[in-house]
Amino acid sequence: MLTHASSANGPGEMPTFDKTAEQLRLQSTVLETLFPGTNVALLVDKSQSELLDMLNIAQCSPRNQTLHQAHVILPSVSLPFSHAPGQGEAGSLEPGQAAESAPVSENGDAEEDRKWNETPDQLAPVASDDINALGLASDQDHARSYLGVTSMSAVFRTIFRLCPVAKEYAVNCAEKLATVPVQAHLSLPMLGRDPALGIVREQRCIKFYFEVIHPITPLLDEEDFLSQYHSGTRQDGSWLGLLKMVLALGSIASGSEGLHEQYYKEARSFTGLDSLGSGNLESLQALCLLGGYYLHYRNSPNMAFSILGAAHRVAIALGLHREPRKVTNISDQVGPEIHRNRVETRRRTWWSLYCLDTWACMTQGRPTCGRWETTTMDTHKPSCLFPDDQAAIFLCANINFCLVFERIQIRFAQFHRLSTKEILAFDAELLTWYNELPLNVKQGEGCPHRFQFAKELMKTRYYNARVILARSLMLYLAHDCKRKAYELYPEQRQILDRCCSIAAETIDSTASYWSPNRIHVWNQAWYLFQACTVPLLAIAMERNMQQYHPQLSPPASEKVLPWQTSLAKALETFVEMRPSMRVSDRSPDIVSALYEALTANSDNHTPSATDGSLDLFGWCDDQLNEMDWSVFIGDESLARGMYPM
Repeated sequence: MLTHASSANGPGEMPTFDKTAEQLRLQSTVLETLFPGTNVALLVDKSQSELLDMLNIAQCSPRNQTLHQAHVILPSVSLPFSHAPGQGEAGSLEPGQAAESAPVSENGDAEEDRKWNETPDQLAPVASDDINALGLASDQDHARSYLGVTSMSAVFRTIFRLCPVAKEYAVNCAEKLATVPVQAHLSLPMLGRDPALGIVREQRCIKFYFEVIHPITPLLDEEDFLSQYHSGTRQDGSWLGLLKMVLALGSIASGSEGLHEQYYKEARSFTGLDSLGSGNLESLQALCLLGGYYLHYRNSPNMAFSILGAAHRVAIALGLHREPRKVTNISDQVGPEIHRNRVETRRRTWWSLYCLDTWACMTQGRPTCGRWETTTMDTHKPSCLFPDDQAAIFLCANINFCLVFERIQIRFAQFHRLSTKEILAFDAELLTWYNELPLNVKQGEGCPHRFQFAKELMKTRYYNARVILARSLMLYLAHDCKRKAYELYPEQRQILDRCCSIAAETIDSTASYWSPNRIHVWNQAWYLFQACTVPLLAIAMERNMQQYHPQLSPPASEKVLPWQTSLAKALETFVEMRPSMRVSDRSPDIVSALYEALTANSDNHTPSATDGSLDLFGWCDDQLNEMDWSVFIGDESLARGMYPM
């Protein structure tokens, strides 16, 4: 019988039995690769989703990390868009490409070759905004810092991957634009030439610091700080470093364009590496202001990330992460009230640092490095020093928000992508946090004027957290849609509509409540920019689906109209914000360019935010091949000041 079967094959052909055995062997090899050590009988009754979940778990287990590093193609459980900038097509793990966890950069360089240039030795801040895909054109080595799924790079690459025409349109528009030089800061007289004028200037900056910055992160004892300043008795490096950072941030809040540069230059002599050898509360507070605020304003996010990491170590070395185990003996010289204020200042410094680090990392997709661990840290939350202590109330509200979002950050940083169920569960937690806020915190009725912006900024960060969750889900949908070229299922369409609804709510809130202050606009414009990426991505997805399914109903124009309306409102808001924005702020131009690119062939067209021209940073396409499509955005000097505090 075997002989007969063998004779039925042509010359040189494998016998039927051998072919069947070889096919069975190959199938067994594939099954063993996908489900190592699993009895096949246990897989028979599993649904497709259950099998994919098993693959997801298997892929992330330590036993199978070798598969992860060997670039096995597992399209359904790959890490779409969870990658460092420029790592090729965001989607499946193609041969020769790497997932975000692999130790290679976009050009195949070793991980230790990643680098960025955010040195402060410049007359004006120079952006190296790899974190949000800005200023990358000038980075000739294309080796940038590690980012994950929440980054703007993932959004930009997805839009251009879904709609290549939009990429070409943006490049062509940029080529037609004349280079618009950024106005350098005017050279100010050296501080201190007129002592009387210098003191008046300092007092004004300090006032603006406590009116604008302090309500958000009350890490200083305002009364004690002002007393020390007016006495003039302290001249140690820790105090002077803190003072200069307060002056630098206060000058920005006052609307000064270049005064902060000189205060920062003075602060650097007190906040360098040597300052880490002098551990005290003032030096820690100076590091918090430097890494949590100022370096982001200078658009040096990686440097800020490092400084806050050092500040966290200093705080732990000072014991701020633990409550005192014994009641300190209070001498006659230090009364109970002073002692209580000191303890409370330490708590507020610790939690302000915690919030600053959480806020700064919202769009980075990086590990949190144990920012808060209940098994080793037990610092009490701030308490009210007097009735209606708004500083403590708002800081506690922000702490509770950050405790939720830190868990979201931890989950984003893990190897396998979030499920829809997880994303919706996190979103529900954020909703619960917001709904449970006290009415005076949420609505601001009866809230002192200096805390009005703190209230709006807290609400905007809440919206931004939901935007990040929604956007990541859209990236996953866009990946599957592009890979399979199918129309969205009804439940997927509901998810897309929900995401766009969240973004629209964010845009509406920002348009209604922004205020014309340099610090306010810096933050609100940034979060408005983040919200705009959702309708932009939705339009790109819709255009992509229409390309494959032109017969779809309702017409694309009916679906995208609400998204275009939201973008139009955002662009109008950017126009209103422009007088309070620095010349270097380019959020409106980015949104305008992408909007015009995605609606180039649409009947509905909204004017750009720059009165008829895109006035855009230069777009350039470094790689045009299908496997490594990266869009790099420069001029980097035009992209400064994108980061909120």
